Amino acid sequence: MAIALPRSSKSSARVVVAKELRPYQRSLFLARKRFNCWVCHRRFGKSALTILLSLYELTRNTQGQPRYAYVAPLYRQAKAIAWDMLSRYARVFEGTEINQAELRADFPNGGQLRLYGADNPDSLRGIYLDGVVFDEYAQMRPRVWHEVVRPALADRRGWAIFIGTPLGKNHFYDLYQE
Repeated sequence: MAIALPRSSKSSARVVVAKELRPYQRSLFLARKRFNCWVCHRRFGKSALTILLSLYELTRNTQGQPRYAYVAPLYRQAKAIAWDMLSRYARVFEGTEINQAELRADFPNGGQLRLYGADNPDSLRGIYLDGVVFDEYAQMRPRVWHEVVRPALADRRGWAIFIGTPLGKNHFYDLYQE
């Protein structure tokens, strides 16, 4: 199964932006709920999968001006890990504008997918979100989720995916146990 996305917001034609998903990636993609915690090994393809999943959801969202976020522990990490993927995958869509200065892709349907760092949680205040990915959540302060991002998801019933590798028994471990 490859992820097929609409070519543009006005087109029903599909375009595949990724190679075939591996079996475990496919099972995570298909078994999503509103809140997810994925503990996976290094080189699993967590970041690529969640960028593609965010694009998939962004192109299907009918609420108007959808907003999605990818949050890494540090802003520099978000850029290093996900920016090349986001800009490469987003260019597939006609009319998409890439804003490297703000690490953001703007789509013809008014949607945005933007990269953030948990080292500056105030950059996430005052926005609404339809979906968010926390990459390496074990390395973040839990208040970023509880105080800042969770309220941003509330009014549009947005989803969250927490991904990472084990880092002892901490808030990521506790979240996985829930």
